Amino acid sequence: MTSMAATRWEDDNELLALLEEALDAEGDVPPDFIAAGKAAFAWRTIDAELAALVYDSSTDADREPALTRTQTTADLRALTFASANITIELELTATGLIGQLVPPATAEIEVQTAAGVTDSVATDELGCFTIRVIPQEPFRLRCRVGETVDVLTTWITR
Repeated sequence: MTSMAATRWEDDNELLALLEEALDAEGDVPPDFIAAGKAAFAWRTIDAELAALVYDSSTDADREPALTRTQTTADLRALTFASANITIELELTATGLIGQLVPPATAEIEVQTAAGVTDSVATDELGCFTIRVIPQEPFRLRCRVGETVDVLTTWITR
């Protein structure tokens, strides 16, 4: 039977120098690790109820585009997100986003990207809101109605 002799370090400074060299060799944190950390941090909103996409006009192959007064087609996309407590109806245009909550309620609406919150607006008493600047990257909306309703849409892309 062969025995494996354990390595014994006689010089602690040599061991520390080797450990420091090994740690320095790794360099910066890989981008995948950073992305995974940010994704894990996103779980802090786990209390928000996820609103499912129940309608997207861009999937209507048979639908004729809307016409404007000049008989040109309008660049309009309608989206509807539904949760147990609230429905969020959206119209995504080239210049902004118009939305309404059903049933009508005053709420705070946040526009979120992977980088964080980019805009925040309040609805009026009918639940209507307008977001003037839409992010170019994927975004989602977080809707807070009072202390009890906290809803998060799935990611929206243009």
